[in-house]
Amino acid sequence: MAIILGITGLLAGILSGLAIGGGTLLVPALILLLGIEQHQAQAVALTAFLPVSSVAIITHYHTGNIRPRLAFYLVLGAIIGAFGGALLATHLSGPLLRKIFSVFLIGMGIYEIASRPPKGEQNSPPNKS
Repeated sequence: MAIILGITGLLAGILSGLAIGGGTLLVPALILLLGIEQHQAQAVALTAFLPVSSVAIITHYHTGNIRPRLAFYLVLGAIIGAFGGALLATHLSGPLLRKIFSVFLIGMGIYEIASRPPKGEQNSPPNKS
């Protein structure tokens, strides 16, 4: 079990570093591989990503990808939203929470496949010279 968790954590960390969201892998993996209940899987994923996101933030900061003012205002709203979302999640049944999570993942997948890249964005990484 420790090996499965380690590999799952590694893959989720890579996704987190790419800003894809490691929870998109970690939550289903905890449910399907370990039989953890939806509420607990989401809580464990959030707990695991506190240190993981800190590493990704530091890395992105050092490469100049973070816009501090923009991030500050997003964080203010996100803190309020996280509090409300966590309270709401505690009042939802596990099956309903799982369906909401699934619909969100499917919706984001469809959006990413169907959307066009913003003007000026190419398939290659930015040149930092």
